[in-house]
Amino acid sequence: MKREMQRLVSSDPFERAVMLALVEISAVDATRREYRRDFELWLAFCGENGVDRVAPQDGAVAAWVEWMKLKSHASKSRARRMSALSSIYRELRRKRVVAVNPFSIDEGPKRERVSVDEPTQVATPDMVRALLAACDETPLGLRDAAMVRVLWSTGMRRVSLLSMTAERMQKDHMGWIATVVKKGGENQRVLIRGKARDALDRWLAVLKEGGLATGPIWRTKSGRPLELRELNRAMARRAKDVSPHMLRVAFLTYNPAGLEAKQEAAGHSDPATTRLYDRASWRGRQAFEQMPEVEDV
Repeated sequence: MKREMQRLVSSDPFERAVMLALVEISAVDATRREYRRDFELWLAFCGENGVDRVAPQDGAVAAWVEWMKLKSHASKSRARRMSALSSIYRELRRKRVVAVNPFSIDEGPKRERVSVDEPTQVATPDMVRALLAACDETPLGLRDAAMVRVLWSTGMRRVSLLSMTAERMQKDHMGWIATVVKKGGENQRVLIRGKARDALDRWLAVLKEGGLATGPIWRTKSGRPLELRELNRAMARRAKDVSPHMLRVAFLTYNPAGLEAKQEAAGHSDPATTRLYDRASWRGRQAFEQMPEVEDV
C-alpha cells in the first residue's frame, strides 16, 4: 500500500496518471495489482524496444503481442493483458493524458482469438479429495483446506475469495453469508454451508486465537492479508494439478441447480430478461444450497 501511495504522488506525471487511472478502474486492490503487473510488462517491452509509452508508434502493440508469444505467454494471458491495457489507456484518454487508446478494438490491432485448445480443466472430485487430503492440521493446513472447501462450494473467483472480511460476514441458519467483491468491483453474496462452513469455522478459530478476529479472512503465516500469487502458491504446494479457477469450473460443472441460479451465483451476466423484473429474490442461493460436498460426487 505504501508503494501504491508513493506512485500516486510520483514526480513522473505519466506514472501518476496511470495510478489514478487504476483507482478509477477498480476499487479492488488485488485487481489493481493485476492490472499494474500487466502494465509493467508492457513498459518492459517499451523499454527494450524504444517504444513511446505515451504515444506508441503504429505496430507497437501488435509487436508486443508477438513479443509475448515468443516468451510463451498463453493466449488467454495475452488476451487478458490486452483488455487490461485497453482499460488503462481508455481512462488515460478520458483524462486527456494520451490522444488515442492503442489497445482498443477500434484503434488498436485486430484482437487475436483465444485458443480453444486451452480450456480451463475442471477439478474432478477425486482431484479435490486428494487436495484436501494434502492439507494437514497445522494452521496453514486448516487455512488451505478452508479455502478449497469454500472455492468448491461457492465457485468464487480468487479476487472475490480474497475480498472476504470478518465485518462482511453474517450468520445464516445454514452457515455464513459473505458479501464479497466480484469482478468489476460490485458486491455479491455467497452462501457458505456444510463442510465448507465447518472448515471455515476452524480457520476462524485460528484467527481469533491469534488476535485476528477482524479484517481480511485469509492470512499468511505472519498474519498479513493473503495476495493472489500467494493463494496460487498455497494451492500448488498442496497439489500441482489443481488451480483455484479449476474449482470455479467444478462449481459450474457438478452443481445440479438450474442454469439461472448458477449464473447468478457465479456472478455472470444473466441472459434471461425475466430476471430484470425480480429484484427481491436471491436465486443464486439455490445454487449454493444444492452444491454437493466433494465426498458425495
